[in-house]
Amino acid sequence: MIEHLLPLQEEGIPVADDPVIIAFGGAYLLIVILIGVWGYLQTNSTSDFLITGKSVGTWVLAMTAFSVIQSGFGFVGGPELVFEFGTTALWIFFTAPLGFLVTWVVLAKRMRILADIRNVLTLADATYVRFESEWVRGLTGVAVALGVIAYLAVNLAALQFVMRAIFGIPLIWGLLGGALILLLYSMLGGMIAGVWTDFLQAITMIVGAVFVFAYALSFGGGMAGISQNLATADPALISPFGALGGATTAVLVGISWWFLFSVGAAGQPHLITKFYMSRNMTILKWGAPIAAISYAISSLIAFSAGLSMRAQVETGAVAQTFSASEVGPVFVLAYTPSVVAGLVLAALLAAIMSTSDSFLNIGAAAISRDIPRAMGRPITDDKTELRVTQGALAGLTVLSTIVVFYSQALVGILGAISWGFFAAAFVPVVVLGLNWKGATKEGAVAALVVGMLFNIVYNVIPEAAEITGAEWIGNAVLATYPYPAEVPAEAISLLVAIAVFVFVSLATQNREGNTLPADLHALIER
Repeated sequence: MIEHLLPLQEEGIPVADDPVIIAFGGAYLLIVILIGVWGYLQTNSTSDFLITGKSVGTWVLAMTAFSVIQSGFGFVGGPELVFEFGTTALWIFFTAPLGFLVTWVVLAKRMRILADIRNVLTLADATYVRFESEWVRGLTGVAVALGVIAYLAVNLAALQFVMRAIFGIPLIWGLLGGALILLLYSMLGGMIAGVWTDFLQAITMIVGAVFVFAYALSFGGGMAGISQNLATADPALISPFGALGGATTAVLVGISWWFLFSVGAAGQPHLITKFYMSRNMTILKWGAPIAAISYAISSLIAFSAGLSMRAQVETGAVAQTFSASEVGPVFVLAYTPSVVAGLVLAALLAAIMSTSDSFLNIGAAAISRDIPRAMGRPITDDKTELRVTQGALAGLTVLSTIVVFYSQALVGILGAISWGFFAAAFVPVVVLGLNWKGATKEGAVAALVVGMLFNIVYNVIPEAAEITGAEWIGNAVLATYPYPAEVPAEAISLLVAIAVFVFVSLATQNREGNTLPADLHALIER
Protein backbone atom coordinates (compact mmCIF):
# COMPACT_ATOMS: atom_id res chain seq x y z
CA MET A 1 0.00 0.00 0.00
CA ILE A 2 2.76 2.46 0.93
CA GLU A 3 4.33 2.54 -2.50
CA HIS A 4 1.05 3.76 -3.97
CA LEU A 5 1.14 6.83 -1.71
CA LEU A 6 4.49 8.07 -2.97
CA PRO A 7 4.51 11.13 -5.24
CA LEU A 8 4.39 10.17 -8.88
CA GLN A 9 6.17 13.08 -10.58
CA GLU A 10 9.35 12.47 -12.58
CA GLU A 11 12.01 15.08 -13.29
CA GLY A 12 12.78 14.52 -16.96
CA ILE A 13 12.24 18.09 -18.06
CA PRO A 14 15.34 19.96 -19.28
CA VAL A 15 16.58 22.91 -17.28
CA ALA A 16 17.29 26.29 -18.80
CA ASP A 17 20.90 27.35 -18.28
CA ASP A 18 20.47 30.45 -20.42
CA PRO A 19 20.67 33.75 -18.51
CA VAL A 20 18.17 35.32 -20.90
CA ILE A 21 15.47 32.80 -19.96
CA ILE A 22 16.26 33.07 -16.26
CA ALA A 23 16.13 36.87 -16.50
CA PHE A 24 12.75 36.77 -18.24
CA GLY A 25 11.37 34.42 -15.60
CA GLY A 26 12.74 36.38 -12.68
CA ALA A 27 11.59 39.72 -14.08
CA TYR A 28 8.09 38.46 -14.83
CA LEU A 29 7.77 36.88 -11.40
CA LEU A 30 8.78 40.19 -9.83
CA ILE A 31 6.28 42.07 -11.98
CA VAL A 32 3.33 39.87 -10.98
CA ILE A 33 4.28 40.15 -7.31
CA LEU A 34 4.44 43.95 -7.63
CA ILE A 35 1.02 43.88 -9.29
CA GLY A 36 -0.18 41.84 -6.32
CA VAL A 37 1.13 44.50 -3.91
CA TRP A 38 -0.53 47.23 -6.01
CA GLY A 39 -3.77 45.25 -5.96
CA TYR A 40 -3.56 45.03 -2.18
CA LEU A 41 -3.30 48.80 -1.94
CA GLN A 42 -6.39 49.14 -4.19
CA THR A 43 -8.48 46.62 -2.23
CA ASN A 44 -10.68 48.15 0.45
CA SER A 45 -13.72 45.85 0.43
CA THR A 46 -14.92 42.38 -0.46
CA SER A 47 -16.38 43.83 -3.68
CA ASP A 48 -12.95 45.14 -4.68
CA PHE A 49 -11.32 41.82 -3.80
CA LEU A 50 -13.80 39.63 -5.70
CA ILE A 51 -15.05 41.67 -8.66
CA THR A 52 -12.72 44.72 -8.87
CA GLY A 53 -15.56 47.09 -8.01
CA LYS A 54 -17.02 46.94 -11.56
CA SER A 55 -14.09 48.83 -13.08
CA VAL A 56 -12.94 46.71 -16.06
CA GLY A 57 -13.03 47.80 -19.71
CA THR A 58 -13.55 45.86 -22.95
CA TRP A 59 -10.02 44.73 -23.73
CA VAL A 60 -9.12 43.87 -20.16
CA LEU A 61 -12.37 41.92 -19.71
CA ALA A 62 -11.85 39.98 -22.95
CA MET A 63 -8.22 39.23 -22.22
CA THR A 64 -8.84 38.12 -18.66
CA ALA A 65 -11.69 35.90 -19.88
CA PHE A 66 -9.42 34.24 -22.44
CA SER A 67 -6.55 33.98 -19.96
CA VAL A 68 -8.47 32.19 -17.21
CA ILE A 69 -9.59 29.53 -19.70
CA GLN A 70 -6.20 29.01 -21.36
CA SER A 71 -3.63 29.31 -18.53
CA GLY A 72 -1.34 26.38 -17.71
CA PHE A 73 -3.68 23.91 -19.37
CA GLY A 74 -2.99 25.39 -22.79
CA PHE A 75 0.78 25.18 -22.51
CA VAL A 76 1.31 21.97 -20.55
CA GLY A 77 -1.94 20.03 -20.85
CA GLY A 78 -2.57 21.06 -24.47
CA PRO A 79 0.69 19.90 -26.08
CA GLU A 80 0.50 16.83 -23.84
CA LEU A 81 -2.90 15.79 -25.24
CA VAL A 82 -1.92 16.56 -28.84
CA PHE A 83 1.35 14.63 -28.47
CA GLU A 84 -0.41 11.67 -26.86
CA PHE A 85 -3.58 11.42 -28.97
CA GLY A 86 -2.95 13.48 -32.11
CA THR A 87 -5.87 15.42 -33.56
CA THR A 88 -8.29 14.22 -30.87
CA ALA A 89 -7.26 17.19 -28.72
CA LEU A 90 -8.04 19.63 -31.51
CA TRP A 91 -11.71 19.06 -30.73
CA ILE A 92 -10.95 20.99 -27.56
CA PHE A 93 -8.81 23.77 -28.99
CA PHE A 94 -10.87 24.42 -32.10
CA THR A 95 -14.10 24.29 -30.08
CA ALA A 96 -13.25 26.45 -27.08
CA PRO A 97 -13.37 29.74 -29.09
CA LEU A 98 -16.99 28.90 -29.92
CA GLY A 99 -17.56 28.55 -26.20
CA PHE A 100 -16.72 32.23 -25.67
CA LEU A 101 -19.31 33.26 -28.25
CA VAL A 102 -21.97 31.01 -26.72
CA THR A 103 -21.21 32.26 -23.22
CA TRP A 104 -21.35 35.93 -24.20
CA VAL A 105 -24.70 35.45 -26.00
CA VAL A 106 -26.50 33.57 -23.24
CA LEU A 107 -24.99 35.12 -20.11
CA ALA A 108 -22.90 38.29 -20.49
CA LYS A 109 -25.65 40.93 -20.32
CA ARG A 110 -27.74 38.94 -17.87
CA MET A 111 -24.90 38.51 -15.39
CA ARG A 112 -23.96 42.19 -15.63
CA ILE A 113 -27.55 43.36 -15.20
CA LEU A 114 -27.89 41.05 -12.23
CA ALA A 115 -24.93 42.80 -10.61
CA ASP A 116 -26.88 46.07 -10.88
CA ILE A 117 -30.25 44.71 -9.79
CA ARG A 118 -28.94 42.89 -6.72
CA ASN A 119 -25.77 42.92 -4.61
CA VAL A 120 -24.12 39.87 -6.18
CA LEU A 121 -20.41 39.15 -5.81
CA THR A 122 -20.23 35.39 -6.37
CA LEU A 123 -21.91 32.78 -8.53
CA ALA A 124 -23.82 31.48 -5.51
CA ASP A 125 -25.21 34.98 -4.97
CA ALA A 126 -26.60 34.83 -8.52
CA THR A 127 -28.18 31.39 -8.10
CA TYR A 128 -29.72 32.42 -4.79
CA VAL A 129 -31.22 35.56 -6.33
CA ARG A 130 -32.67 33.53 -9.21
CA PHE A 131 -34.11 30.63 -7.20
CA GLU A 132 -34.48 32.19 -3.73
CA SER A 133 -33.25 28.98 -2.14
CA GLU A 134 -30.54 28.55 0.47
CA TRP A 135 -30.14 24.96 -0.72
CA VAL A 136 -29.25 26.21 -4.18
CA ARG A 137 -26.87 28.77 -2.72
CA GLY A 138 -25.17 26.21 -0.47
CA LEU A 139 -24.83 23.54 -3.16
CA THR A 140 -23.45 26.13 -5.58
CA GLY A 141 -20.84 27.06 -2.97
CA VAL A 142 -19.90 23.42 -2.39
CA ALA A 143 -19.62 22.76 -6.15
CA VAL A 144 -17.40 25.81 -6.62
CA ALA A 145 -15.10 24.83 -3.74
CA LEU A 146 -14.71 21.23 -4.96
CA GLY A 147 -14.16 22.23 -8.57
CA VAL A 148 -11.60 24.84 -7.60
CA ILE A 149 -9.43 22.23 -5.88
CA ALA A 150 -9.20 20.19 -9.09
CA TYR A 151 -8.81 23.23 -11.33
CA LEU A 152 -6.14 24.78 -9.14
CA ALA A 153 -4.31 21.44 -9.17
CA VAL A 154 -4.09 21.66 -12.98
CA ASN A 155 -2.32 24.99 -12.76
CA LEU A 156 -0.04 23.96 -9.91
CA ALA A 157 0.93 20.85 -11.88
CA ALA A 158 1.89 23.11 -14.78
CA LEU A 159 3.63 25.53 -12.44
CA GLN A 160 6.02 22.90 -11.10
CA PHE A 161 7.24 22.14 -14.63
CA VAL A 162 7.68 25.82 -15.50
CA MET A 163 9.53 26.63 -12.27
CA ARG A 164 11.92 23.76 -12.93
CA ALA A 165 12.38 24.76 -16.57
CA ILE A 166 13.26 28.36 -15.73
CA PHE A 167 15.07 28.12 -12.42
CA GLY A 168 16.39 24.54 -12.45
CA ILE A 169 14.86 23.54 -9.12
CA PRO A 170 13.47 20.03 -8.46
CA LEU A 171 9.80 19.54 -9.26
CA ILE A 172 8.82 19.19 -5.62
CA TRP A 173 10.36 22.58 -4.79
CA GLY A 174 8.80 24.07 -7.91
CA LEU A 175 5.43 22.85 -6.66
CA LEU A 176 5.83 23.95 -3.04
CA GLY A 177 7.62 27.22 -3.82
CA GLY A 178 5.18 28.08 -6.59
CA ALA A 179 2.22 27.33 -4.33
CA LEU A 180 3.64 29.61 -1.63
CA ILE A 181 4.25 32.50 -4.06
CA LEU A 182 0.77 32.00 -5.50
CA LEU A 183 -0.80 32.09 -2.04
CA LEU A 184 0.97 35.33 -1.11
CA TYR A 185 0.09 36.89 -4.46
CA SER A 186 -3.59 35.93 -4.16
CA MET A 187 -3.93 37.06 -0.55
CA LEU A 188 -2.42 40.41 -1.41
CA GLY A 189 -4.00 41.43 -4.67
CA GLY A 190 -7.33 39.70 -5.06
CA MET A 191 -9.10 40.00 -8.39
CA ILE A 192 -7.76 43.49 -9.09
CA ALA A 193 -4.24 42.09 -9.36
CA GLY A 194 -5.50 39.04 -11.24
CA VAL A 195 -7.21 40.85 -14.10
CA TRP A 196 -4.24 43.12 -14.81
CA THR A 197 -1.81 40.21 -14.68
CA ASP A 198 -4.20 38.38 -17.03
CA PHE A 199 -4.05 41.29 -19.45
CA LEU A 200 -0.26 41.44 -19.39
CA GLN A 201 0.27 37.73 -19.86
CA ALA A 202 -2.44 37.47 -22.52
CA ILE A 203 -0.65 39.92 -24.78
CA THR A 204 2.66 38.17 -24.13
CA MET A 205 1.24 34.70 -24.76
CA ILE A 206 -0.38 35.72 -28.05
CA VAL A 207 2.92 37.11 -29.33
CA GLY A 208 4.83 34.07 -28.06
CA ALA A 209 2.31 31.66 -29.60
CA VAL A 210 2.86 33.07 -33.08
CA PHE A 211 6.62 32.59 -32.78
CA VAL A 212 6.31 29.08 -31.31
CA PHE A 213 3.93 28.10 -34.10
CA ALA A 214 6.39 29.25 -36.76
CA TYR A 215 9.35 27.50 -35.13
CA ALA A 216 7.36 24.29 -34.53
CA LEU A 217 6.26 24.02 -38.16
CA SER A 218 9.81 24.61 -39.33
CA PHE A 219 11.19 22.09 -36.85
CA GLY A 220 8.71 19.42 -37.98
CA GLY A 221 9.29 19.99 -41.70
CA GLY A 222 6.08 21.91 -42.34
CA MET A 223 2.53 20.58 -42.05
CA ALA A 224 3.05 18.30 -45.03
CA GLY A 225 6.13 16.70 -43.47
CA ILE A 226 4.50 16.46 -40.03
CA SER A 227 1.37 14.88 -41.47
CA GLN A 228 3.33 12.38 -43.56
CA ASN A 229 5.49 11.28 -40.64
CA LEU A 230 2.52 10.90 -38.31
CA ALA A 231 0.48 9.03 -40.90
CA THR A 232 3.36 6.61 -41.43
CA ALA A 233 3.57 5.92 -37.70
CA ASP A 234 -0.18 5.82 -37.01
CA PRO A 235 -2.80 7.20 -39.43
CA ALA A 236 -5.17 7.76 -36.51
CA LEU A 237 -2.91 10.54 -35.18
CA ILE A 238 -3.98 12.84 -38.01
CA SER A 239 -7.44 11.42 -38.68
CA PRO A 240 -10.44 13.72 -38.16
CA PHE A 241 -11.06 12.31 -34.67
CA GLY A 242 -7.55 11.37 -33.54
CA ALA A 243 -6.16 8.33 -31.77
CA LEU A 244 -7.96 8.20 -28.43
CA GLY A 245 -9.65 4.81 -28.62
CA GLY A 246 -10.66 2.88 -31.72
CA ALA A 247 -12.27 4.45 -34.77
CA THR A 248 -15.80 4.51 -33.37
CA THR A 249 -14.70 5.51 -29.90
CA ALA A 250 -12.60 8.38 -31.27
CA VAL A 251 -15.69 9.80 -32.96
CA LEU A 252 -17.59 9.70 -29.66
CA VAL A 253 -14.65 11.33 -27.88
CA GLY A 254 -14.41 14.13 -30.45
CA ILE A 255 -18.14 14.87 -30.34
CA SER A 256 -18.13 14.73 -26.54
CA TRP A 257 -15.26 17.18 -26.28
CA TRP A 258 -16.93 19.44 -28.86
CA PHE A 259 -20.09 19.55 -26.75
CA LEU A 260 -18.25 19.83 -23.44
CA PHE A 261 -15.98 22.70 -24.45
CA SER A 262 -18.52 24.74 -26.41
CA VAL A 263 -21.63 24.50 -24.25
CA GLY A 264 -19.63 23.82 -21.08
CA ALA A 265 -17.81 27.16 -21.26
CA ALA A 266 -20.96 28.87 -20.00
CA GLY A 267 -20.70 26.87 -16.77
CA GLN A 268 -17.20 27.97 -15.77
CA PRO A 269 -17.58 30.27 -12.73
CA HIS A 270 -14.11 31.80 -13.17
CA LEU A 271 -15.27 32.97 -16.62
CA ILE A 272 -18.89 33.97 -16.12
CA THR A 273 -18.35 35.92 -12.89
CA LYS A 274 -15.99 38.15 -14.87
CA PHE A 275 -19.10 39.76 -16.35
CA TYR A 276 -19.82 41.32 -12.96
CA MET A 277 -16.62 43.34 -13.37
CA SER A 278 -17.45 45.20 -16.57
CA ARG A 279 -17.63 48.98 -16.24
CA ASN A 280 -20.93 49.12 -18.12
CA MET A 281 -23.08 47.19 -20.58
CA THR A 282 -21.61 48.77 -23.72
CA ILE A 283 -18.16 47.27 -23.29
CA LEU A 284 -19.55 43.73 -23.46
CA LYS A 285 -20.23 44.06 -27.20
CA TRP A 286 -16.80 43.16 -28.56
CA GLY A 287 -15.56 40.98 -25.72
CA ALA A 288 -16.58 37.65 -27.25
CA PRO A 289 -14.73 37.91 -30.60
CA ILE A 290 -11.64 39.37 -28.91
CA ALA A 291 -11.52 36.53 -26.38
CA ALA A 292 -12.28 33.86 -29.00
CA ILE A 293 -9.63 35.04 -31.46
CA SER A 294 -7.06 35.41 -28.68
CA TYR A 295 -7.72 31.88 -27.48
CA ALA A 296 -7.47 30.48 -31.01
CA ILE A 297 -4.08 32.16 -31.56
CA SER A 298 -2.69 31.01 -28.20
CA SER A 299 -3.79 27.43 -28.95
CA LEU A 300 -1.31 27.34 -31.81
CA ILE A 301 1.29 26.42 -29.18
CA ALA A 302 -0.49 23.19 -28.26
CA PHE A 303 -1.36 22.31 -31.85
CA SER A 304 2.05 22.89 -33.40
CA ALA A 305 4.38 21.83 -30.58
CA GLY A 306 2.43 18.64 -29.83
CA LEU A 307 2.20 17.41 -33.43
CA SER A 308 5.72 18.48 -34.40
CA MET A 309 7.35 16.80 -31.41
CA ARG A 310 5.36 13.60 -31.91
CA ALA A 311 6.33 13.51 -35.60
CA GLN A 312 10.03 13.92 -34.77
CA VAL A 313 9.85 11.24 -32.09
CA GLU A 314 8.20 8.82 -34.52
CA THR A 315 10.94 9.37 -37.12
CA GLY A 316 13.68 8.94 -34.53
CA ALA A 317 14.98 12.48 -34.99
CA VAL A 318 14.20 13.21 -31.35
CA ALA A 319 14.71 10.70 -28.53
CA GLN A 320 11.77 10.64 -26.15
CA THR A 321 13.51 11.22 -22.84
CA PHE A 322 10.55 13.24 -21.57
CA SER A 323 6.96 12.53 -20.56
CA ALA A 324 3.93 13.79 -22.47
CA SER A 325 3.38 16.43 -19.78
CA GLU A 326 6.78 17.91 -20.57
CA VAL A 327 6.35 18.31 -24.34
CA GLY A 328 5.53 22.03 -24.26
CA PRO A 329 8.40 23.11 -21.98
CA VAL A 330 10.84 20.74 -23.73
CA PHE A 331 10.08 22.14 -27.18
CA VAL A 332 10.27 25.77 -26.09
CA LEU A 333 13.54 25.26 -24.20
CA ALA A 334 15.29 23.09 -26.75
CA TYR A 335 14.04 24.30 -30.13
CA THR A 336 13.24 28.01 -29.92
CA PRO A 337 15.54 31.03 -29.41
CA SER A 338 16.21 32.18 -25.85
CA VAL A 339 14.11 35.32 -26.21
CA VAL A 340 11.07 33.35 -27.43
CA ALA A 341 11.52 30.69 -24.75
CA GLY A 342 11.91 33.31 -22.05
CA LEU A 343 8.88 35.23 -23.29
CA VAL A 344 6.62 32.17 -23.39
CA LEU A 345 7.76 30.68 -20.09
CA ALA A 346 7.51 34.03 -18.33
CA ALA A 347 4.03 34.62 -19.74
CA LEU A 348 3.06 31.17 -18.57
CA LEU A 349 4.23 32.01 -15.05
CA ALA A 350 1.94 35.03 -15.09
CA ALA A 351 -0.91 33.00 -16.62
CA ILE A 352 -0.74 30.39 -13.90
CA MET A 353 -0.54 33.01 -11.16
CA SER A 354 -3.47 35.08 -12.41
CA THR A 355 -5.68 32.13 -13.32
CA SER A 356 -5.00 30.41 -10.02
CA ASP A 357 -5.76 33.70 -8.30
CA SER A 358 -9.21 33.63 -9.95
CA PHE A 359 -9.81 30.08 -8.78
CA LEU A 360 -8.66 30.81 -5.25
CA ASN A 361 -10.85 33.89 -5.02
CA ILE A 362 -14.07 32.19 -6.11
CA GLY A 363 -13.28 29.10 -4.02
CA ALA A 364 -12.45 31.09 -0.91
CA ALA A 365 -15.58 33.20 -1.35
CA ALA A 366 -17.64 30.01 -1.53
CA ILE A 367 -16.20 28.89 1.80
CA SER A 368 -16.29 32.21 3.64
CA ARG A 369 -19.37 33.82 2.09
CA ASP A 370 -21.69 31.45 0.23
CA ILE A 371 -21.78 28.35 2.43
CA PRO A 372 -22.09 30.27 5.75
CA ARG A 373 -24.96 32.34 4.31
CA ALA A 374 -26.70 29.21 3.11
CA MET A 375 -26.42 27.82 6.65
CA GLY A 376 -27.92 30.97 8.13
CA ARG A 377 -24.64 32.16 9.69
CA PRO A 378 -23.41 35.00 7.45
CA ILE A 379 -20.39 37.11 8.29
CA THR A 380 -21.96 40.55 8.53
CA ASP A 381 -18.86 42.72 8.88
CA ASP A 382 -17.30 43.44 5.47
CA LYS A 383 -13.74 43.69 6.76
CA THR A 384 -14.07 40.43 8.66
CA GLU A 385 -15.54 38.72 5.60
CA LEU A 386 -12.62 39.95 3.52
CA ARG A 387 -10.08 38.58 6.00
CA VAL A 388 -11.86 35.25 6.31
CA THR A 389 -11.96 35.02 2.49
CA GLN A 390 -8.23 35.61 2.36
CA GLY A 391 -7.69 33.03 5.10
CA ALA A 392 -9.67 30.40 3.15
CA LEU A 393 -7.16 30.75 0.31
CA ALA A 394 -4.56 28.89 2.36
CA GLY A 395 -6.66 25.78 2.85
CA LEU A 396 -7.55 25.52 -0.83
CA THR A 397 -3.90 25.97 -1.84
CA VAL A 398 -2.78 23.20 0.51
CA LEU A 399 -5.47 20.78 -0.66
CA SER A 400 -4.71 21.44 -4.33
CA THR A 401 -0.99 20.96 -3.73
CA ILE A 402 -1.71 17.57 -2.17
CA VAL A 403 -3.79 16.59 -5.21
CA VAL A 404 -0.87 17.43 -7.53
CA PHE A 405 1.63 15.66 -5.30
CA TYR A 406 -0.21 12.35 -5.41
CA SER A 407 -2.22 12.45 -8.63
CA GLN A 408 -1.01 10.46 -11.62
CA ALA A 409 -3.54 11.85 -14.09
CA LEU A 410 -2.25 13.72 -17.15
CA VAL A 411 -2.46 17.47 -16.71
CA GLY A 412 -4.70 17.68 -19.77
CA ILE A 413 -7.07 14.99 -18.50
CA LEU A 414 -7.19 16.60 -15.05
CA GLY A 415 -8.08 19.88 -16.75
CA ALA A 416 -10.91 18.26 -18.69
CA ILE A 417 -12.24 16.68 -15.47
CA SER A 418 -12.33 19.99 -13.61
CA TRP A 419 -13.91 21.75 -16.60
CA GLY A 420 -16.55 19.03 -16.79
CA PHE A 421 -17.29 19.25 -13.07
CA PHE A 422 -18.16 22.93 -13.37
CA ALA A 423 -20.04 22.46 -16.65
CA ALA A 424 -22.35 19.77 -15.26
CA ALA A 425 -23.02 21.72 -12.09
CA PHE A 426 -23.63 25.18 -13.56
CA VAL A 427 -24.71 25.07 -17.21
CA PRO A 428 -28.23 23.91 -16.26
CA VAL A 429 -28.57 26.10 -13.17
CA VAL A 430 -27.10 29.33 -14.54
CA VAL A 431 -27.65 29.20 -18.31
CA LEU A 432 -31.15 27.73 -18.21
CA GLY A 433 -31.96 29.46 -14.94
CA LEU A 434 -31.25 32.94 -16.35
CA ASN A 435 -32.91 32.24 -19.71
CA TRP A 436 -36.01 30.21 -18.79
CA LYS A 437 -38.83 31.43 -16.56
CA GLY A 438 -39.94 27.88 -15.93
CA ALA A 439 -36.75 26.86 -14.13
CA THR A 440 -37.39 25.93 -10.49
CA LYS A 441 -35.33 25.60 -7.32
CA GLU A 442 -36.10 21.87 -7.18
CA GLY A 443 -34.66 21.48 -10.67
CA ALA A 444 -31.59 23.44 -9.65
CA VAL A 445 -30.99 21.34 -6.53
CA ALA A 446 -31.45 18.09 -8.48
CA ALA A 447 -29.09 19.20 -11.27
CA LEU A 448 -26.40 20.34 -8.84
CA VAL A 449 -26.52 17.08 -6.88
CA VAL A 450 -26.59 14.85 -9.96
CA GLY A 451 -23.87 16.81 -11.76
CA MET A 452 -21.51 16.65 -8.81
CA LEU A 453 -22.19 13.02 -7.94
CA PHE A 454 -21.77 11.82 -11.53
CA ASN A 455 -18.31 13.38 -11.75
CA ILE A 456 -17.28 12.20 -8.29
CA VAL A 457 -18.35 8.63 -9.02
CA TYR A 458 -16.80 8.30 -12.47
CA ASN A 459 -13.75 10.55 -12.13
CA VAL A 460 -12.71 11.12 -8.54
CA ILE A 461 -13.31 7.63 -7.12
CA PRO A 462 -11.44 5.73 -9.89
CA GLU A 463 -8.49 8.15 -9.67
CA ALA A 464 -8.34 7.90 -5.86
CA ALA A 465 -8.62 4.11 -6.04
CA GLU A 466 -5.70 3.87 -8.48
CA ILE A 467 -3.50 6.13 -6.36
CA THR A 468 -4.15 4.15 -3.17
CA GLY A 469 -3.75 0.76 -4.81
CA ALA A 470 -7.45 -0.13 -4.53
CA GLU A 471 -7.90 -0.58 -8.27
CA TRP A 472 -10.72 -3.05 -7.72
CA ILE A 473 -12.93 -0.22 -6.46
CA GLY A 474 -12.24 1.85 -9.54
CA ASN A 475 -12.83 -1.12 -11.81
CA ALA A 476 -16.12 -1.86 -10.09
CA VAL A 477 -17.27 1.72 -10.53
CA LEU A 478 -16.20 1.95 -14.17
CA ALA A 479 -17.97 -1.34 -14.91
CA THR A 480 -21.24 0.56 -14.50
CA TYR A 481 -20.21 3.28 -16.98
CA PRO A 482 -22.22 2.62 -20.16
CA TYR A 483 -19.66 4.03 -22.63
CA PRO A 484 -16.07 3.17 -23.55
CA ALA A 485 -13.63 4.38 -20.92
CA GLU A 486 -12.11 6.92 -23.34
CA VAL A 487 -15.43 8.79 -23.71
CA PRO A 488 -15.26 11.61 -21.13
CA ALA A 489 -17.70 11.13 -18.29
CA GLU A 490 -17.72 14.92 -17.95
CA ALA A 491 -19.68 15.31 -21.20
CA ILE A 492 -22.16 12.62 -20.23
CA SER A 493 -22.64 14.22 -16.82
CA LEU A 494 -23.43 17.56 -18.50
CA LEU A 495 -26.11 15.95 -20.66
CA VAL A 496 -27.57 14.10 -17.68
CA ALA A 497 -27.60 17.23 -15.49
CA ILE A 498 -29.38 19.25 -18.19
CA ALA A 499 -31.99 16.53 -18.63
CA VAL A 500 -32.55 16.27 -14.87
CA PHE A 501 -32.87 20.05 -14.53
CA VAL A 502 -35.47 20.31 -17.30
CA PHE A 503 -37.48 17.26 -16.14
CA VAL A 504 -37.61 18.25 -12.47
CA SER A 505 -38.39 21.89 -13.31
CA LEU A 506 -41.30 20.88 -15.52
CA ALA A 507 -42.60 18.59 -12.81
CA THR A 508 -42.44 21.27 -10.08
CA GLN A 509 -43.40 24.47 -11.90
CA ASN A 510 -46.77 24.76 -10.19
CA ARG A 511 -45.45 24.38 -6.65
CA GLU A 512 -45.75 27.31 -4.28
CA GLY A 513 -42.66 29.52 -4.23
CA ASN A 514 -41.56 28.77 -7.79
CA THR A 515 -42.57 32.12 -9.26
CA LEU A 516 -39.89 34.23 -10.86
CA PRO A 517 -38.80 37.20 -8.67
CA ALA A 518 -40.52 40.34 -9.98
CA ASP A 519 -37.33 42.31 -10.59
CA LEU A 520 -35.86 39.52 -12.74
CA HIS A 521 -38.59 39.49 -15.37
CA ALA A 522 -36.92 42.18 -17.44
CA LEU A 523 -33.58 40.37 -17.18
CA ILE A 524 -34.87 37.01 -18.48
CA GLU A 525 -37.10 38.55 -21.13
CA ARG A 526 -34.19 40.34 -22.83
